[in-house]
Amino acid sequence: MSLFGAVCGLLSALVMALLYWLIMFLSQLFMAGGSEAFESLPVWQRVLIPIVACFVLAVIFTLLPAKLRSVGVPYVVERLNYHQGILPVLNAVVQFFTVAISLIGGLSIGKEGPAVHLGATFGSYLAQHGRLPQYGVETLVACGVAGAIAAAFQTPVAGVLFAFEVIFIEYRMGMALPVLLSSVVGMLVSEYLLGRIEVFDIDHLSTAQFTPDFFIACLALVGFIVTLAFLFLKVQKVLWRVGKVSVWWRFSLVGGVTSVVAIYLPETLGGGYDSLIALLSGQTLVSSLLAVIIVKTLLTSVSIGLGIPGGMIGPTFVIGGLAGAQAAFMFDSLLPYNHEMALFILLGMAAMMAACFQAPLTALIAMIEMTHTSEVIVPAMLVIVLSCLIMRLLLRQESAFVQRLKYVGLSSSMSPFKRYLQHHTVMSVAEPVVVLPAHESIERLKDLGSSVVDYVAFEVSGQWMLARREAVLSALQSIHLGPSPFLVVDGEQVLMDLSKALDCTPSMAIPEPTSLEKMLSWFQASGRADVLIEVRRTEKMCLVSRRQLDQFLLKDN
Repeated sequence: MSLFGAVCGLLSALVMALLYWLIMFLSQLFMAGGSEAFESLPVWQRVLIPIVACFVLAVIFTLLPAKLRSVGVPYVVERLNYHQGILPVLNAVVQFFTVAISLIGGLSIGKEGPAVHLGATFGSYLAQHGRLPQYGVETLVACGVAGAIAAAFQTPVAGVLFAFEVIFIEYRMGMALPVLLSSVVGMLVSEYLLGRIEVFDIDHLSTAQFTPDFFIACLALVGFIVTLAFLFLKVQKVLWRVGKVSVWWRFSLVGGVTSVVAIYLPETLGGGYDSLIALLSGQTLVSSLLAVIIVKTLLTSVSIGLGIPGGMIGPTFVIGGLAGAQAAFMFDSLLPYNHEMALFILLGMAAMMAACFQAPLTALIAMIEMTHTSEVIVPAMLVIVLSCLIMRLLLRQESAFVQRLKYVGLSSSMSPFKRYLQHHTVMSVAEPVVVLPAHESIERLKDLGSSVVDYVAFEVSGQWMLARREAVLSALQSIHLGPSPFLVVDGEQVLMDLSKALDCTPSMAIPEPTSLEKMLSWFQASGRADVLIEVRRTEKMCLVSRRQLDQFLLKDN
């Protein structure tokens, strides 16, 4: 399993690097200064680029079958809970190219959410082709998610926590080792291919002092973050209601709004990391910082809410960081600028991510790993915990991904009983079976006397027959009583015709299901009492009965 996990991390990092290179290469064809330097473009180009991008996306989504349009983190969670973690490869291909088009077009989305979809698809693909049981599928999906996040941010521990807190919404200690390995491999490959991603300069950051003024500033930041997070989620929920409107209308609205914003606030286009870098380097934004924050929040919400295939993780980091800078400006007469600007940007980033996705540990560790410092752990824990509690307890807001799934009538987590079934293989309730030819030699049948297997199976005219071992031994004993009609002479061998000698029960043979959950579903659909299972790994057969399955569940639950 660990080897599969390492491969997941490698593939996730490779596809992330490819996505980075594709965006950078195509952006440089019309824009100098990096993939987010939209401010450097003439106004007519800034206006035109989002419109062209939305037009191309509308054409793609119009031509695609409906089943290929589903992408993103909510889709990954849905496939885990309702489709045994099977993620179609074509949906990931759609995700890769559509997010590239969106980011090149300056739409306010992130590439980290799509990276989760791509990484999860690699894990699912490897698990299916490796014929792993359901628990193995879930483990490799987690490996792909962790590897993708680790490659995107170069934050291995945060990648692991993201997989558990956001995708599975619980900690799976049994998965820890392969997921950690995948995350480490993803980060190392990303660092080798892309170089060290140094987003923030924090050379002047020092330990925070909990003075009354600092504490008040942190509380003000929490209030600002909670307001932005609530607005961010609320706008999306309102726009989900128009999800059935034609993709041409929805994407045209996104293109039009983005183009208008591009005229006055080009800093809000694309990912937006350049604005944070400018603030940390001591530069001032051309536009009002508060206006940039509010417009960035609304623009991202509108883009995601109307179905643009992008992610929310990167934009929430940026929005939170800008909010932290705004809080530092508000209290600049009380707090030393060089020290508190970087600190509050980091606190805002962590708090916004935690509030929007209800992932406090992921946000905390991501901030520490991205900045290579642990000096801000205590104030970060303060703002993260307060932001999450206010969002969940007072405003009744769950994770953005959970709310999206609930809106379409799906659950973000499966029942404990269903999970229990999925995490056990059919071998937990299987009985071994001796497979014999329909005509078997007397000598070989005598060997069954020393066997501990209770059942034998043989095939007659394409129909599997099942009999108990004792019945075969009884037929052997009857040979000594006189001529037997079920004996067949083949040269020098005396064979027994099992179909005539035994009172057999017709049975079925099916490939080994990946979990007890699938086995139970098969019994419920077929109405049969037992079935022969073709074991993939050993090419042997075993018997599973509904009675054995029920006894197993009653005993363990």
